[in-house]
Amino acid sequence: MNPPVERSAVAPEAVEPGAPAGRGVLAPAPAGKPRAAAEAEPAPSAAGTVARIAVLGTSGYTGQEFVRLALAHPGLAIVALASRAHAGRPVTELLPGLDPRTAERPVVVNTDAVESLISGGEVDTVVACLPHGAWGALAAERPGLVAAAARVVDLPSAFRDGAAGYVYGLPEAFRGQVRSATRVANPGCYATAGTLALLPAVEAGWIAGPVMVSALSGVSGAGRSAQLRTSFVELDGGAALYKVGTEHAHVAEMEHTFARLSRVPIPLAFAPQLAPMARGILLTASAPLARPVSPAEARRAYLERYGDEPFARVLDEGQWPETRTVRTSNRCDIAVTTLHDGRSLLVAASLDNLVKGAAGQAVQNLNLMLGWPEDWGLPVHGSPW
Repeated sequence: MNPPVERSAVAPEAVEPGAPAGRGVLAPAPAGKPRAAAEAEPAPSAAGTVARIAVLGTSGYTGQEFVRLALAHPGLAIVALASRAHAGRPVTELLPGLDPRTAERPVVVNTDAVESLISGGEVDTVVACLPHGAWGALAAERPGLVAAAARVVDLPSAFRDGAAGYVYGLPEAFRGQVRSATRVANPGCYATAGTLALLPAVEAGWIAGPVMVSALSGVSGAGRSAQLRTSFVELDGGAALYKVGTEHAHVAEMEHTFARLSRVPIPLAFAPQLAPMARGILLTASAPLARPVSPAEARRAYLERYGDEPFARVLDEGQWPETRTVRTSNRCDIAVTTLHDGRSLLVAASLDNLVKGAAGQAVQNLNLMLGWPEDWGLPVHGSPW
């Protein structure tokens, strides 16, 4: 069995008198007992620190979701929203859900203006929510933009392989590395669900052969740009497979992560499907096991592995994940069992692709990078209706 990945709880830092307190946010929970939102206490910013953020790609779904979460987080100040298409327009046009009575509204600027905001000391953190490929191209075109920022969290896929000094930002597996990082690559939404579903089994060395993953996804995972295949008429009333097999980019991403955790290659096939819902992922994974594992043993191992995790919940026996119960939350629900006399693993997971699969995980990573309680300002409860 491989040594367990670091999972220690985040300790709150010393706080200066008068540091801003959060409203309705999550304080750190005792080890083994993740705190429910109903028990939440204000969590003050470490040493009064506030991260001053420029968000790139704010007009997309993940950009808007990140801003929604960050505006309710007392330690995160959104200074600028960068958008080449919307620069100079009122922020309420770019973010229709924003309450215009907000005391301080971020300005909407051209992407090129972010570098000057950083050099002028107005921004210290960049959160890239651009389409895939755009952030990598921009970073190559304007290296000063990346070099000058104290922190960067990249939500697209450019640096998930660890290039350019980026740390892969799945806290449940690489928490210690994220804590000391200044550059973090957020995992993909499918990869987050698939990795959390299989992580305990991979770490335990149970997997004996190729893994098969199937997942239903809400259409927001395809981005906000207009596409025929994601239009209402094309998608309503049905579901559609796409990039089946080993073609999808998240296959290589998950295989790379599993190889890091198990020290041996684990091949994977993937069948993603678009479903007629706005958000959410419902994923199932199956794999042959190296030795017989009873359903009770599998469940004990998953409960032990995720017992201290605030955002990974192993469901009660007999329950299976649903997308609606995790909607708008940063939680991933997981169910596990074994079949065929313990020779086959079956795991299911659900999460909100825009929160735990993207923007919420970015906030979770920023909390770690800044030395704050990991669950500060993040919703643990879903909105099923």
